[in-house]
Amino acid sequence: MNTWEIERLITKALLNDISEDEQRRLDEWLNASGRNRDFFEGLHSGKYLKRAVTDRNCVSRDDRWKRLRRETVAIRSRKIRSRVLRVAAAIIFPLMVGGMIWLMSDSKQGDSSTLLAHEEIKIGSSKAVVTLSNGEKVALFGDTTVRVNDGLAVMVNQKDTLNFMRNNEAVVADNSFTVIQIPRGGEYIVRLEDGTTVYLNSESELRIPVHFNSKERVVWLTGEAYFSVEHEKQRSFTVRTERADISVLGTEFGVRAYADEADLLTTLVQGAVEVKSESRVYRIVPGEQAKVDEAGNIEVKEVNVDDYIAWKLGRIVFVNARLEDIMRELQRWYDFKVSYSSPEQKELRFTMDILKYKEVSDIFDLMEKIKRITFVVEGNHVTLK
Repeated sequence: MNTWEIERLITKALLNDISEDEQRRLDEWLNASGRNRDFFEGLHSGKYLKRAVTDRNCVSRDDRWKRLRRETVAIRSRKIRSRVLRVAAAIIFPLMVGGMIWLMSDSKQGDSSTLLAHEEIKIGSSKAVVTLSNGEKVALFGDTTVRVNDGLAVMVNQKDTLNFMRNNEAVVADNSFTVIQIPRGGEYIVRLEDGTTVYLNSESELRIPVHFNSKERVVWLTGEAYFSVEHEKQRSFTVRTERADISVLGTEFGVRAYADEADLLTTLVQGAVEVKSESRVYRIVPGEQAKVDEAGNIEVKEVNVDDYIAWKLGRIVFVNARLEDIMRELQRWYDFKVSYSSPEQKELRFTMDILKYKEVSDIFDLMEKIKRITFVVEGNHVTLK
């Protein structure tokens, strides 16, 4: 396999956009050498990030960083687990050939037999891939500080929050967008140029214009996000999904719009929200949730809001939930594969309120105590018996 092909497969794996056949070929390359696997796993390490500093993605230091802090709003980290602060630049994809060979030449020289034979289930963390308006991709990790400028917009990544800086002088085409993708096992906070804060959950994508126009603020969402919208009298804020549009002036609400789920859910915390499908329009009040089905029908009901926004506060809540739905949710955060011994297992029901940053084995232990079911973990594959 040539170097170009290796780079392409690694990039697709890091973007969580790799097919089964491509994953098989990448696995063959990883298993061929301990140095290959060390290199791949090192892409997620603090050591690599520290060495990834370039002129284009420079670290903001001392008085320059203090100035940037005055221009942004500090958002308290929601991490429960303690982390080591890393100050480093972002990784630009695709990987450069020279940099790849240089990193591999400095990787560990140990016997590959001492390496893990398979990937283990890991707790999710702050990570995102940003596609700039020029098509360039930037991988961001939590606890990093970096300034990115694509010529149209300036972004400052502070720990687990990506801040978009306002630039009134830039002339931007209407079709210029920035896309933030959150892979499995990831989460991130995005602060838009108008002051709106968006909490993005695993396997989510947010597409935003490089700069909002003077008439409206529109973003596009796939997956799950919590929005704290900055109030503006003159410009509404609209979240567009495949099923419906959610429009507000200033409020806080959650949207769940995963492609593999039957319903779109909009849960209102405060303010007012208008949910509009092709056939229906509803205005909901705090404590209500609008459910939009595949036909565009909208059903509104009162809910316990905390159950639906717990994920952004470091918790995962299930209320009389099916085991299959629970495992799908856990897979998004812990990134593992699952198989069932019988179809009946999928219908088992659980009610749990768990910490998001616990080891998945602790969650499985709890579920085994609640129901007569056994979780067998082999690498990153879980079998229910």
